[in-house]
Amino acid sequence: MRATKEGNRGLRRGPGTRKQILEACLRLFSQKGYARTTVRDIARLVGITDAAIYYHFSSKQELLEALVEEKGFIHRLQALEQVVPRVPLREQLAAIARGAVEIMDENRDFLRLIVVEGLAGDQAMSNQYKRLVGQWERALTTVLSRYQEQGDLTGVDLESLARQIIYIILGPFLDSWMGRRWGPELDAHQRRQALASFAAEAIARLPLGQR
Repeated sequence: MRATKEGNRGLRRGPGTRKQILEACLRLFSQKGYARTTVRDIARLVGITDAAIYYHFSSKQELLEALVEEKGFIHRLQALEQVVPRVPLREQLAAIARGAVEIMDENRDFLRLIVVEGLAGDQAMSNQYKRLVGQWERALTTVLSRYQEQGDLTGVDLESLARQIIYIILGPFLDSWMGRRWGPELDAHQRRQALASFAAEAIARLPLGQR
């Protein structure tokens, strides 16, 4: 009977277990790297069996994708695709920049993990970066196309403009990571305000071809 109870504990399947698994993943991926972390490592840290991990997730790749989902990136990008042009374009882009800075700064350690591991040659992390930035570009292009359809944006390549906006937001964020500007002397609120203001000012100088 005791062995059965211990086995049941090792096969915990509730939503709390799923959350513990993802927390362990983030911790181990940060400490050891994605490629060097095994499913067994994750199971040991949580105190469950490998089988319990596979009950919730079919692979380590799915664990990584679930982390991205849990951090809210996909939800935010899907919401961005639904934006309709109710305010002037530059005002809308400034709001988009603020939202992007907020979610990136909230998850700066996780994003740093993706970028650093991707630069080190980890294909899974590189693919996640491409996935997120690619979806961001498509969502922005969709928003810009709505402004174009109502005549508020003319004479520009929408995909190119979307990429420029993303680079404007990412550039200062990377500077903040490296402590070149907007570093540890600022608290989180001050840093996010400074980054969002910088991005909004840079976007305001873009030649948007508005009527």
